[in-house]
Amino acid sequence: MRDSGRTTSGPVGRPPERRPEARHALARPVAVRGTAGFGTPRWPALDARALLAASRIWIFLLPILAAGALSIALGPDNSWDLRYYHLYAPYAFLHGRYLYDVGPAQWQGFLNPVADLLFYGLISSKLNDAPRVVAFIMGAVHGINAVLVLAIAMHVLRPLQRLERWTLGVCALLFGVSGAGFISLLGTTSNDLIASTFVLGALLGVLKAAGREGDGQSRASLLWPGMLAGAGLGLKYTSASFIPGLALIALIVAVRRRRAVDFLAFGAGGAIAFLVFAGPHLLTLWQDFGNPVFPLFNNIFQSPYYEPESIRDARFLPRDLWQLFTYPFYWTTIQTYIVAELPFRDWRGAMAYIAIAVSAATFAAIFLFDRRSPDHPPATTRGFPLVVLFVVVSYFAWAIGFGIYRYAVVLEMLTGVVIMGAIAWLLEESRRRVAVAILASTIAMVTTVHLDWGRGDFGDKYVEVSVPPLPRDSIVLVATWDPVAYFIPFAEPKAQYVGIENNYLEWSQHNELAAKVKRLMAAPGRSKFILSVGTFDWRELDSLLQRFGLRLAEQPCQDIHSNLEVHALRLCRVASE
Repeated sequence: MRDSGRTTSGPVGRPPERRPEARHALARPVAVRGTAGFGTPRWPALDARALLAASRIWIFLLPILAAGALSIALGPDNSWDLRYYHLYAPYAFLHGRYLYDVGPAQWQGFLNPVADLLFYGLISSKLNDAPRVVAFIMGAVHGINAVLVLAIAMHVLRPLQRLERWTLGVCALLFGVSGAGFISLLGTTSNDLIASTFVLGALLGVLKAAGREGDGQSRASLLWPGMLAGAGLGLKYTSASFIPGLALIALIVAVRRRRAVDFLAFGAGGAIAFLVFAGPHLLTLWQDFGNPVFPLFNNIFQSPYYEPESIRDARFLPRDLWQLFTYPFYWTTIQTYIVAELPFRDWRGAMAYIAIAVSAATFAAIFLFDRRSPDHPPATTRGFPLVVLFVVVSYFAWAIGFGIYRYAVVLEMLTGVVIMGAIAWLLEESRRRVAVAILASTIAMVTTVHLDWGRGDFGDKYVEVSVPPLPRDSIVLVATWDPVAYFIPFAEPKAQYVGIENNYLEWSQHNELAAKVKRLMAAPGRSKFILSVGTFDWRELDSLLQRFGLRLAEQPCQDIHSNLEVHALRLCRVASE
C-alpha cells in the first residue's frame, strides 16, 4: 500500500533520502564495499569554504610568525633609546618618581610610557629568563603591521584574475616590510611599530567604509577608524604626522556619503581613544608640573619646573623648499644625518614618488585630452586615490614636523601598495603587471642598506643589570648626555637619582628642577654618589662636584654590570670638601 505522506526510517517503505546538509559536513570516514575489498576508508571531499577560510587565516598568520622568527634572528634590542629611557620611563610612571627623581633619563623620560608597558612587563616577569621568547613576542606584535599592509593591499588591488591579485598583494607586502626602517625597528622598543599598527588599522577602516558608500551601513562606520587613529596618537605623539591625512580622507568619505555625522564619529572616536591611552599620563604631568606634556611646549604652559621655551629636534628638517619636495631622492644614496643619525639607503620613497607622479599625470592626460573614458585603469583598484592622498598629506606633515626617518615607517610600509596600485593603473596586460611588480620589488630589496640601531647577543636573560647596594636614602648624581638611566629600575628604589648637565637641564638654569638638584646635593647627612660614564676621569667628576661644594671620596668606585653595557658605568662615593 502506498504510504500516505508519512516518512519512514526503517526497512518498511522507501529508503530515506540523503539529507542535503550532509554534503557540506566534514564527515567521519566510513567503511564501504569496493572492488579492493571490504573496510577500505573513503574520505569525503573537504568543504571548499572551510579550506578557503583556513587558507586565509594562515596567509595572515604567517607574517606574524615570520616577524617573530626574524626578530630572534636579528638579536635582542640594545639600542640607544632602550638604555636612554624605554626602561626608566615606565618605571618612573608606575612608581610615581617624576618629582622624586630629577629627570635622569633626560627630557625623553617624561614621554608617555604606555607603549613601553609591553616590553617592561615582559622583562619584569619570568619571561626575562627566556630572552628568545621575549624577542619573538616583540617581533610578532610588530608583525601585525605586515598583516595590515597585506589587508590594505588586497583591498586596494582589484585585478580580475585571482593569481594576479595575490601576486601584486604579496609584492606590495614584501616591498613594504623589507625597508630600511621596518627591518631595523623589528623587535625593538622604539614603539614606532606599535603606534603604526593603529595608524594602518585606521587607514584600512576608512578604506573599508569608503567601499561601502551608499549601501546603508551604520552611521558609526567611521567611529572605530577614528578610535584607532586616536590610540596611535596617544601611544606615540609622533603619529601626529598621520592624523591630517586620515582626517582628510575620512572627511571625503563622509561627504560622499552625505553624512556629516560619520566625520563627527571619526573625530569623537579619536578624541576618546587618545584620552584613554594618553589621559592618565597627561593628568600626572599636569598635577606634578602644571604642563600636561612637560617639558614640551613650556613656552605655552610656563611651568616653573623648566625654562619657558619649546624643545624641538630640528636636526633633520628639510633645509629649503627644494629639499622638502625632493627629500625621498636623498635617501637613494648612503647618507648620514639626512633623516637619521645612522647611515642607510632606501629607494622605496623615490620609487613611490615617481609612481604617484606618473600615475597622476597619465590619468590627468586621459581625463583632459582623450575621449575615452578614464574609468578603465582605476577599475583595477579600489580606494587607491585615497591611499595616495593619505601618503602625500602625511609625507608633508612628517617632513615639516619631524623629518626623522623612523617616524615615517608607516609611509615606508605603504610604498608597496602605492607602487603596485600604480602598476595596476598604468599597465593593462596581466603578465606585464606581474613582471614589473616582481622586478620593482627585487630592485627595492637588493638596493636597501638597513639602519642599525644596536643589537646584542642572547644570554641567560633579555635584560640583566647588577647594581652595587646603595644606602636607602642616598642621592646619585647623573650628569651626562649618554643613555644610562636603564640601571635605575634595578637599583635601590629608595635612593634618588638626579640629572643635570644633560639634554634639557643645565647648572646655569634657574628653574625648579635645577634648583632641586642643587638643594639635594647640598643637603647634609645623606650619602651621595656620582655616576662615572665611560673612561674614569676623576678631574672631570671633581670639577663638576666642586660646583656643589663636594669632591670625590677616597674609596674606589663600584662597577655596574649589565648585558646592555656600551659605556662602563661606576658609582663613585662623594665627600664634602
